[in-house]
Amino acid sequence: MREDDGWHARWRGVGVDNDWVDEYVRGPSVTALSEDAEDQRHETLHDAWAMALRSRTGLVLWDDAECAAFAADLAAWHGAAEEDVDGRRAMAFAFRADGSNASSEDAFTVSCPRPHGRAQYRALGEAAYVWGGLRGLKAGSAEDRLVARLTRGDAEDFVRRGAHDLRGAGYTVEGVDVQAKVSASVEVGDEAMQDSTHGGVRLRIKVAGEDVTAEEIRFLLEQNSTFVFFRDRWIEVDRGILREALRALEKAAGSKANPISFALGIGAVGRLEIDEVEARGTIGRLVADLRRARDGEGALAPTQVPGLMATLRDYQARGVEWIRFLTGNGFGALLADDMGLGKTMQAIAWMLKDGSPGRVLVVAPLTLLANWRHELAAFAPSLRVYVHQGEFRHIGSGFTRTARSVDVVVTSYALLVRDHPYLAEVAWDAIVLDEAQAIKNPDTHAARAVRALGVPRRLALTGTPIENSVADIWSIEEFLNPGLLGDRKSFEDRFVKPLAEDPRSSQGARLRRALEPFVMRRLKSDPDIAGELGEKREVREYCTLGPAERAEYERALADYRMGERRQGDVFALLTRLKLACDGFDGERVSGGKADRLVELVGTIFENGESVLVFTQYAKVGTALKRLLEGRLGCSVPFLHGGLSASAREAEIARFIGSSGPSAFILSLKAGGFGLNLTKATHVIHYDRWWNPAVEGQATDRAHRIGQEKTVFVHAFVTEGTVEEHVEEILARKESLAGLIRDGEAFWSAVRLDREDGGSAGFEAQKGERTP
Repeated sequence: MREDDGWHARWRGVGVDNDWVDEYVRGPSVTALSEDAEDQRHETLHDAWAMALRSRTGLVLWDDAECAAFAADLAAWHGAAEEDVDGRRAMAFAFRADGSNASSEDAFTVSCPRPHGRAQYRALGEAAYVWGGLRGLKAGSAEDRLVARLTRGDAEDFVRRGAHDLRGAGYTVEGVDVQAKVSASVEVGDEAMQDSTHGGVRLRIKVAGEDVTAEEIRFLLEQNSTFVFFRDRWIEVDRGILREALRALEKAAGSKANPISFALGIGAVGRLEIDEVEARGTIGRLVADLRRARDGEGALAPTQVPGLMATLRDYQARGVEWIRFLTGNGFGALLADDMGLGKTMQAIAWMLKDGSPGRVLVVAPLTLLANWRHELAAFAPSLRVYVHQGEFRHIGSGFTRTARSVDVVVTSYALLVRDHPYLAEVAWDAIVLDEAQAIKNPDTHAARAVRALGVPRRLALTGTPIENSVADIWSIEEFLNPGLLGDRKSFEDRFVKPLAEDPRSSQGARLRRALEPFVMRRLKSDPDIAGELGEKREVREYCTLGPAERAEYERALADYRMGERRQGDVFALLTRLKLACDGFDGERVSGGKADRLVELVGTIFENGESVLVFTQYAKVGTALKRLLEGRLGCSVPFLHGGLSASAREAEIARFIGSSGPSAFILSLKAGGFGLNLTKATHVIHYDRWWNPAVEGQATDRAHRIGQEKTVFVHAFVTEGTVEEHVEEILARKESLAGLIRDGEAFWSAVRLDREDGGSAGFEAQKGERTP
């Protein structure tokens, strides 16, 4: 620029403050040589100008007239650069790729408008440096365009690299659509079912957003390249997906296509993504009804079910109605309520809902068979139940006759596999899988066995539908709703792998949306659930004796019967029997209670909660500590009477201060009072004490002021043993305590007692059984 003392070289930017640019760039550019620029002599004006750009003052020591002409040239270049920023110069050249006559080797071309004026010629020259193939541009048949003829190799290079680079430099490129998507849209409905060979699904294939026919896909494949010319533009396609799309259009797939899957948005044709789904007619209405049933829309379900000896909570009644709707329409239901919300109760109510449940098979872990026996007897006494378990179970024709004579058969996963030939002979009307995560691996014998039964009405219960990965849900749903999630490999490619790499992947929302009608998952923390639960809920965990524990139990009874009776022998016998029920052999615990404890604590941990485990025997507590630490891989504190005050405080601090879910074992007397352990939301009484008040005090370590959640109290009872007698005694004591708390009921009972001759109370005492 011209200043008072002459011409100066200044740094400038395009579209920014040039004073700032000059100051920012000039400083680092100054060198020892350029410091003395005014004392140097140069051969050309360009040398003098370049040196002035790196000097402190920027003064150009050259003839004034030549500097003025040079400044005019620079202004022209600057004007061209300004045009570059606005995109006008570059956009004047819209390079177009063509390959409409692709059958000829030299039929591929790139063309552009003929340039006009100095700036456009300069722009075209610069474009040739971006992609060298443009150097072959020549006048074409049309006077206003330049054309370069390309070989297939050059054309593919232009599509792969040249078009991308030119666009990056600001030029417009037409006729190239790299990474064009091959997808599908479907129509599901009555019309599609009538005139489609795809099982109720009318399929349309799209390439780069446009519908294509099978003939057009063949033409694209015949070009034998991932870069093909398609409807006036170049595109890059996945040839494997193109071949799958062609097969889908050519081959009838009625037996494979699942209209419901497509209507729910997760149907697939090989690796093709379904972009659009239009569900009409019967299927459209059914999908809408499925979603409404899952969301609990409509009138509130009745809480009283004929034949059910209990009143359902509102959320349980909604669950029963949902199961009934799904199974009544040929679908399987996955009830995945949080632990303690009464999944078993809802399953039993479902069996009774329609009057006769038909013939129901219940499959559960071995440790829960006793629970099912007691729950069915207590809440559905009208149902005839046979528990298929043990060495004296019915087999062969005996099993068939027994199964046909009862309403419900309960068995374990192990016997489902072992006795599958007998079970398969029975025409089951319904099946219930408890702790259904047992079939999360589809390759296990149990998973294959339940799928092979082909029962029409299917219900699965689990508090942990996904234990390791989303792959777990595929096996369970393949049992409940075969084909809904597609084949296993496709499911892994479309959902498992993307979600493993990024849990926030959009595929997660897509899968969740599709599964919503078939999975009901409610948590204790849900606002509409928490208000119904109350502060404390008691759960009976019925267990069975293992062979070793049963043998020890029988030996204890035999020794007592055969020996001489002395004072205190009864108490010694009771202790020995209770230790046998605990599965304690002097060092370790094993058998039904121990197995159930590990399962239950594991489930509590998976739900992110903590638990207190009470036992009246310190030596049993030591064995429980070793068991849980060994099986669950965690450190478990143990509070008992043999600890010093400092050691006691240390154990309490370990539990309270631990991060995440944890377990705390306590002896009933040492840990039954004076502690605030509200971190725990579950309390387990591993063995029972005669006095319910003592157990209540222990429970109150977690259920006390400061506890903001519902506390679940699990009482372990070994069926067919002295513990059942203790349970009956405790129930009577609790009933009596309730009468005393309720004065009117208490005095009403007294009046009835007097009218009955005053003997009822004594008869109750005399009626207590001894082991």
